[in-house]
Amino acid sequence: MFNNLKLSLFLAYKSITKGNKGTLFLTIFILSLIFINLVFIGSIFLGLTETINNQVINTLYGNVVIEPKKDEKYISDVSSIKQKIRNIPGVTGISAQYIIGAAFSYKDKSGAWSVRSINPDDEITVTTTHNFMIEGEYLSNLDTDEIIIGKEIAGGYGGDMEHLSLGGLKTGETIDVLFNNGVKRSYRVKGIFDVKFIQSNLNAFISQQEMESVIGMENSASQILIKTEDRGNEEKYIKQFLDIGIKEKINPWPVYSGIVKNIISSFDMIAMLISGIGLFVASVTIFIVVYMNTISKRRQIGILRAVGIEESVIINSYILQALFIVICGTGIGLLILLTVIKPFFVANPIEFPVGFVSLMILPEKVSINIISLLAVALMAGFIPSWMAVRETIIEAIWGD
Repeated sequence: MFNNLKLSLFLAYKSITKGNKGTLFLTIFILSLIFINLVFIGSIFLGLTETINNQVINTLYGNVVIEPKKDEKYISDVSSIKQKIRNIPGVTGISAQYIIGAAFSYKDKSGAWSVRSINPDDEITVTTTHNFMIEGEYLSNLDTDEIIIGKEIAGGYGGDMEHLSLGGLKTGETIDVLFNNGVKRSYRVKGIFDVKFIQSNLNAFISQQEMESVIGMENSASQILIKTEDRGNEEKYIKQFLDIGIKEKINPWPVYSGIVKNIISSFDMIAMLISGIGLFVASVTIFIVVYMNTISKRRQIGILRAVGIEESVIINSYILQALFIVICGTGIGLLILLTVIKPFFVANPIEFPVGFVSLMILPEKVSINIISLLAVALMAGFIPSWMAVRETIIEAIWGD
């Protein structure tokens, strides 16, 4: 068996070194492009998914959300709950928010959106909205007659829902807000933000002090957002929150992703479809190369069999050639990805409607693509060589 393998390697080596170099290099180049395409498409979708998940965490919900108990509208004794949570290792931020619907009016424009109240000092430890002010300033704790709003509400900043916006509201201007409880207030627009995520850009924020005067409550909240130092261990933190006696409803951030999950599932399906097409193209390319090679060396194959070379040795030699092409192609493709393409996209991420997206190349995903191409090479190398050795020796040497 070892001698047969050595003979297969020898035949493959001679076929490669004595064959057409241009065809070989072109085939390897095509395989490298196919490999780059497989990894690139998967990585850009992974990067897009990562960006969306980060946006949900960093601009809306944090890692864990505490909500009121069943049949209750607000969380009570918020200060005590926050103090308990702060003592848990790994918690990096806590922000209590009131959320109330309201009707906004500006000149001849109006619309209904949600208003959230925040303690700015707490909020900046959980969300990153304060880093994305495109006009004006973020709120401060003492602001009672000022509001900050997302660009989708303000309008005039190239939003995706411009037709539903207030048509170009600017900082320093006054806006009337009628809250769902019937209270009406006028606010000066202190700032406008754009976090590159439409769901977050549909929010408006006022200070906690101002909201408590609107709804006539204090030390309560509609929700408490919690930021942790790592993502993926939300269940561990939730267990600890329950252990310290928090009775309210506690959920990890994926519970609130809703439509985002459907979008991510669609991305996964598209990535699988494109990968399948890429693998099919790779298999056809290798098949054609090996098939043409067997056709051109039909007589040589017949002579090899006539002198006693086993059919399995000949088949294995062509499989080894196919594997050589794939290994060289993936090696060159991986080198290009890691030294050229990845650094370029890290320095120049693509701007999507959900944020800036870069390539996310995971070793396990790359390994799957390499294994898939090697499997394709085995199949594409075996079939044409097996077809070639099925002929009789006389037919192979002299033709039909």
